[in-house]
Amino acid sequence: MSSQPKPYTLEVSSDFLDWVSNRVNTARIIPDLNHPAGKEWDYGIPTSVVEPLVEHWKTKYDWKKVEKRINDTFKMFTIDLEEDDQVISLHFAHHRSERPGAIPLIFAHGWPGNFIEVESILQLTDPGGSEAQAFHIVAPSIPGFTLSSSPTKPGFGLKKIASVYHKLMLRLGYETYVGQGGDWGSFILRALALHYPSHLIGLHINLPVTLPPSPFRNPLTLFYLATRQFTPEEKKRLLAWIREKVELATEEDFVWDPDMIITWTMLYLISGSAGHARIYKEANSDTDGTAAILGAKISKEVGLGVSSFPKDIGYATRWWADATMAENIVTWREHEKGGHFPSVECPDALIEDVQEWIKAQNSKSFSLFRKTSFRTESQSTGHLKSAC
Repeated sequence: MSSQPKPYTLEVSSDFLDWVSNRVNTARIIPDLNHPAGKEWDYGIPTSVVEPLVEHWKTKYDWKKVEKRINDTFKMFTIDLEEDDQVISLHFAHHRSERPGAIPLIFAHGWPGNFIEVESILQLTDPGGSEAQAFHIVAPSIPGFTLSSSPTKPGFGLKKIASVYHKLMLRLGYETYVGQGGDWGSFILRALALHYPSHLIGLHINLPVTLPPSPFRNPLTLFYLATRQFTPEEKKRLLAWIREKVELATEEDFVWDPDMIITWTMLYLISGSAGHARIYKEANSDTDGTAAILGAKISKEVGLGVSSFPKDIGYATRWWADATMAENIVTWREHEKGGHFPSVECPDALIEDVQEWIKAQNSKSFSLFRKTSFRTESQSTGHLKSAC
């Protein structure tokens, strides 16, 4: 078992690529129904979308070129971490900033995304302008997703994933850190905030969902919710799996690059795991699932920032979130455009929000961060400095 990070290079065997190629070249596309205009996606992804995507995979997609680009773009590592009497070989990207005062940030992806969603966020290691905050970026792959190994027994839910992420940050020498995530990443980071608030002292999410307010603790908020006291824009947002899911959760004028869709699919094929499906089962746990996370309010120790995009799959209003989500919401931005994958679809807006949020952290938590993080960083081992 490797207790220290090991550099990782993505290299898929020719046998596996032959297997994938055979499946793609012999694929049979099921004929679709004849849908009226504007209703083409009502029964899932249309044949008219699948056919050119498969043809692109057959004739133009070059995995080896993509593989090289991933290896050239991301500084990747694996590390063995114990959790729940088993060992997870956790894959992650780690880009350290050369800027003084850089803050460790863990970027948490979800489904059907993956760690390469962080690519645009890597510019935060050296952001433009002397006033912009720099970050050390850590982007793990969820256990059982793409390049991280899978849990070997049931019960590995969100709390355990959060524990693995926390152990990773400590192993990298980051005693205190902040996080950013959407989809499952937002739930994992919220679990981190609930269980390790003295370590994850700042959290920014782009999936603001929560449970209904309590009739005992928040009767007025519940009344507003029950009587639909929403603005017209709030009403619109409340109405709001790989190709189908990304289509429905992005703006109509955003064009998904076929290479990106195929690469995301390839990364899940490479994993040889159904961990990305099991997480939905584990999330039903009363003690380690979404209900437990959404039913607990993040303490005032953690400064929360929220970015809300109109084409995302979940939404809560600010007044609702104040009552049930967090004690210390420092920023809340609602955008006119964007969807479920802002780091891909509208990275500039997300980066601007992250910068605004980090500036708005209250002085107590920010000074606490400076005291602990930099001391820990300076005591990092030579291995961490050289390898990570």
